[in-house]
Amino acid sequence: MAQPGRRPARRGARSAVFVNCPFDDEFRPIYRAIIFTVVACGFTPRCALERLDGAEYRLDKIAGMIGDRDWGIHDVSRVEVDPANPVPRFNMPLELGIHLGARLLGNAPHRRKRALILECDAHRYDRTLSDISGQDIAHHGNDPARVIGSVRNFFNDHRARHAAPLPGVAALSADYDRIRNDIGLRIAAEARLGNWDDLSFRDYVDVLTGSLKVLAERRAEHRV
Repeated sequence: MAQPGRRPARRGARSAVFVNCPFDDEFRPIYRAIIFTVVACGFTPRCALERLDGAEYRLDKIAGMIGDRDWGIHDVSRVEVDPANPVPRFNMPLELGIHLGARLLGNAPHRRKRALILECDAHRYDRTLSDISGQDIAHHGNDPARVIGSVRNFFNDHRARHAAPLPGVAALSADYDRIRNDIGLRIAAEARLGNWDDLSFRDYVDVLTGSLKVLAERRAEHRV
């Protein structure tokens, strides 16, 4: 029986990943690379973009997603200020805080949570979020290939003891290039989903899933 006031863990908690990162156009290459790697590593990405419901309280939705998943990827690199609005955005650190709080203070299912924390620049978080200075932080330098490596290594390091290693960084990067330059474009066009850069979160995940299936089938054919 679930404890009063605690959200029971849902089925699929160990296979889904909450992704907390900026969603603006400038960050899109990193965001898209994160989502690709999550799917390519056999997990299901979840984020605030996946469903729109004007009657739903946003923070409650985010907290529910974090609480129901064992895995979280949090990019805290967006600390720059917009000249038109000269204050930093704190949404990403807030969501990371919810994740860490659930692990530190929650019951047994919450204590198995794992987090990958991403930053653009090495050690900048020492100045912007010093309370996490003692934790392992991966920096990507705004390079999609490096973020693919960070996400892949995170999942590979935490794989089951006797599980086979995940495909290497070079292999995943090559698959990603083939998807976004060829296979994914064709799948999106055939499904009449619109411009590649304008795909919704769910459409993008569906295209990635279909593209990876095509690549797997091609590799199987070559082994015959």
